[in-house]
Formats: sequence, structure tokens, C-alpha cells
Amino acid sequence: MTRAITAPHQPRIFRGWWVLVGIFVTMTTGSGFAFYAQGVFLDALVDEQGFSVGTAGAGTGLFFVISGIAGYFAGGLISRFDIRAVMTVGATIAAVGILLLGQVRTVWQMFAVFVIYGGGYALAGLVPATSLVTRWFHVRRSIALSIASTGLSVGGIVITPVIAQLIDDESLVALAPRLAVGFWLGIVPITLLLLRPSPEALGLRPDGAPPLDTGPDRAEVPGVPFAAAVRTRYFRFMSGAFILVMGAQVGALQHVFKLTKDAVDVDAASLALIVVTSTSVGARLLGGIAATRIPLATLTTTLIGVQALGITIIGLADQQWTILLGVVILGLAMGNLLMLHPLLLADAFGVRDYPRIYGLGSLLMVTGVGLGPFVVGVVRDGANYRTAFLAMTAVALVGLVIFRLAGRPVSDGDAAVAPAAAAALAD
Repeated sequence: MTRAITAPHQPRIFRGWWVLVGIFVTMTTGSGFAFYAQGVFLDALVDEQGFSVGTAGAGTGLFFVISGIAGYFAGGLISRFDIRAVMTVGATIAAVGILLLGQVRTVWQMFAVFVIYGGGYALAGLVPATSLVTRWFHVRRSIALSIASTGLSVGGIVITPVIAQLIDDESLVALAPRLAVGFWLGIVPITLLLLRPSPEALGLRPDGAPPLDTGPDRAEVPGVPFAAAVRTRYFRFMSGAFILVMGAQVGALQHVFKLTKDAVDVDAASLALIVVTSTSVGARLLGGIAATRIPLATLTTTLIGVQALGITIIGLADQQWTILLGVVILGLAMGNLLMLHPLLLADAFGVRDYPRIYGLGSLLMVTGVGLGPFVVGVVRDGANYRTAFLAMTAVALVGLVIFRLAGRPVSDGDAAVAPAAAAALAD
């Protein structure tokens, strides 16, 4: 008598979609309390604690530099440990940093707090989130990543303006404990409830493909080894380009609130944040679809040019409507460029060592992200915001040239690149 073989049970709704919901919520929380809020905290540190714009900008820059360094180590940690544990520890550390931000009185205290804050944020931020997306989605990766990373914009729309208004009504000193609790509650429970390390850990496959059989004969995860990937011309040039492009973007973005507040008022500044993030929501969803139809190199090139145009308009603006026009154009590129960075790396080098590859790429990119707000602040103190923003336009355009020189994702030596990578990234 032959015994029937029963396939592992597969849920009617692919488990990866629930993971995607969890990533969306954690990214919303992280961006609202950290990424977009840095401009609000910068303004509060200047107004309440008396720091210069340049010094507060240096603190913001340090936050991003430390988050890049911690993100690099996060890539290694999530390859060895359950990603939920890494994110829980990170969220707890970041919450402590937010709590201490209200107690800052001296420059060294501010820098120390931003080290804590930035390190914790990275362990619960982009590297774990994009690593989960690349593990759970292969065929529909660009769509999934666009949905998940839309949480970044939603955080800027829903959370950051509320924080800005509360700080204006009260103070950062009074509000910091509540912000710390809100950040922790927005990440840790969702992480433990919805996130799972990989489909293979549950006997599933990416994109809802038929479940894997149990046993040792599971398919090897495809991709290029870390050591081979980071030696390629493509990785080096693309990393250099994103250092400049994201440095220009974040340098401008983190000063949009203060520029608009100085030029108009706090209500206009809050509106500018809402507009830039709202624009990026729709643009990112469309960008995720476009990434399935347009070569990624072509899409990236176009969006870098759009970003440069938006920064230029903001820098030259002298009225509320022109500032808002500039932030709309900046928003069209902003979220998409951040999404394209991991997409380019995943398509070029596969999933195998993606957390480490993206961790290093993120670390290098954050060098520019950290310097951007500082440079804008220093130039503004020495001259004005117009000069500072036009300088960021020039930086973005240099990054565009370097990106075009990166060529195809083919190694300098014998390292094999993921089979579809060259075709996917060619223009």
C-alpha cells in the first residue's frame, strides 16, 4: 500500500505580506521619530539649548554617521542572530537616546547622546528592514520594497509634524520621555508579533512559491560573496555616487524645516515637511512599479537630476509657494533614491551576503549623509541658506557623474555576478 505524501501546509495569505506590514510600521516609527525628526530636533537644540546651527548640524550629522557604522555591524549581526532580537535591542538603545536628548546641555553631551541614538536606530532601521524584504521577496522585490519604504514617508507625514508642534507648544526637554516611550512601543511589539527572519525558517519560499521540503536538500541561497562584491568597480563607484547624492539630499532635507521657519513661520515649516513626505509616498509607490519596467540605472540617473532641481528651487526660493514647489520636486526623488540603493545592490549581487553588502554600502553612504547637514549648517552660518543649498545641488550633480561612470555590475576580477544583474541594471 502506497502512503500519500502530504506537502507542508501553506497559508492562504503568504506570510511575507504580514512581514511587510511589520516592516512598514517599524519604518514609519523610525522615520517619524528619527530620520525626519532630526530637523525638528536641530531647531529645538538651537532655540532651547542655545547651540549654533553649525554645531547642532554637526550633532545631526554624527547621528547619521553613527547609524551608518552601526548599520554595517547590524549586517553581520542579523546574519548570525535572530533579526527580531537585533531590532529589539536597537529600539531600546535608541529610546534611551531620545530620553537623554532632553537632558543635553553641553556640546559633548549632545554628541554622546547622538552616538547612542544613532547606534540604536540603525540596529532597528534600514539594514534589518531591507534585508527582510530581500529575503521574503525576489520576483516582486521592487514592489515590496516600495511598499515597505513608504513607511519612511508616512512617518514624516503622521509623526514628525506632531512632534514639531508638541515641541513648539512645550519643549524638547519636557517631551523627550514621552517620545522615547512612543518610539519603543512603535517598534518592539510589532517586531516580535509580525516579523520573522526568513521564509526558509518557516519552511516557505520567497514570493509565496510552493513550500520547501524538510531536510538538508534545500536550494542554496543565490548571490555573490561579500569579499568579491565589494571589490568590483560597480560597488566602489556606486557607493561613491550615493555618498554625494544622499549627502546632498539629507543635507537639504534636514534644514528645510528651519529654512522655512526662518523665512515664513513654524506652520509653513511643518507644512513643508508634510508636503515633501506626502509627495514621496506616491512617488515611491510609482517608483516601485517603474523599477520593474525601466532599467534601474536609467531610473536612478533621472531621479538624481530631479533631486538637484528640487534643491536648487528651495535654495533660490523667497516665498512660501516657491519653497513648497521645491519640496514637491525634491519629494519626487527623495524616497525613490533611498529605495533604489538597496535594489541596485540586491539585483547586482543577490541575496546570499546582502546584509553585509548593504551594511557596508550604507556605512559608506552615511558618510555623506552625516556630512550633509553639517556642511549646510556651517555654510549657512558663514553665508546664507541660498549658498548652502546651491552647494548641495553641485554635490548631487557630481554624484550623478560618478554614478554614470560605475558601468555595469561586473567584477574587476573573476567574481561571478548574479546572472540577471547586468541585464537588469544596464541602460
